[in-house]
Amino acid sequence: MGLAASQSRYLFLTNRKADVEFEIFKCSNRKMQYTRKMSQLSQEYNSKLSQKKLAFYQDGHYEDINYNYLMGYGANYFTAFNHSKPLKDDNRMLLTDYKGQVVLSDAYAQAIMDVLGTSVMNAYGQGGTFDSSKIPEILAALCPPLTADEFQNGVDSHEWNATTINALTGETTGSTVINSADQFNEKIDAILDLYYPIFLAASCNGWTTEYNEEMNSNTSYISDAVQSGTLVIASVDNYGQYESGKTLTYFLTTGALEQRNDSDAREALTAEYNAEKERISAEEEYLDLLIRDYSTEINAITTEIDSVKSLIQEGLKPFSWGTSG
Repeated sequence: MGLAASQSRYLFLTNRKADVEFEIFKCSNRKMQYTRKMSQLSQEYNSKLSQKKLAFYQDGHYEDINYNYLMGYGANYFTAFNHSKPLKDDNRMLLTDYKGQVVLSDAYAQAIMDVLGTSVMNAYGQGGTFDSSKIPEILAALCPPLTADEFQNGVDSHEWNATTINALTGETTGSTVINSADQFNEKIDAILDLYYPIFLAASCNGWTTEYNEEMNSNTSYISDAVQSGTLVIASVDNYGQYESGKTLTYFLTTGALEQRNDSDAREALTAEYNAEKERISAEEEYLDLLIRDYSTEINAITTEIDSVKSLIQEGLKPFSWGTSG
């Protein structure tokens, strides 16, 4: 190999070695990123495992908290009568957002708009306060064919206290069971005991439907939102105001609600964690193979560079012309 060719080969090998060293550097950085990602994944996994889900105890087993349990079934009173699961024991307990607005289902909101007009709800799904004397009309819109006068008579005939009816249907100890054979006034009272606190609180504090999409698409939304403070469990008094001190901690202490680990969620989290961990491990193994191959190439390049350098040094030695006679 001539001197010029050796010099050209030397420059090529030097550049290639720099390129390979840079690739090793990038692979090492990616490995560090995966190490940090694995650490973050483990922290998130352990954090999610420790998260609890709100539940209520009913008929000897726990049920996940949901809007129906907290706020009733909401389409019309026939739905409530025919449903197989009892409602909450304490009808004063209801769901609000962090601003104190009562969280209303679309059916509840529609009943209000049927009476007060669509302009009562803004573009964000929020409605303001309204005169509580409109509640009988709203209940009549929610529960046809009962009339506003029938509900007004029910309001006038007894002091509402949200405790006289424990359940609209089902058979639980100490519950009052309402069905088609019961007296008409008892049905009115049952509906009032369930729905009146909801609409009374809404009339005094405003209401909102802005969370309905999340609640309908995510079964864990209410539990997560209540524990994070986005939504609030409150207790309403006879005047539509929220009773101080009766927040989530109160209902947990009294046993109306409980915080429990979600076994189904734990299994799903573990499966997701293991799958992601295997993916990261596979990426790290691939990077290790690349680094090993690049390291082997660098050793070969270094050996060839040393050989070419020797050729260059030999080519640069001064020619020997011999001795003069």
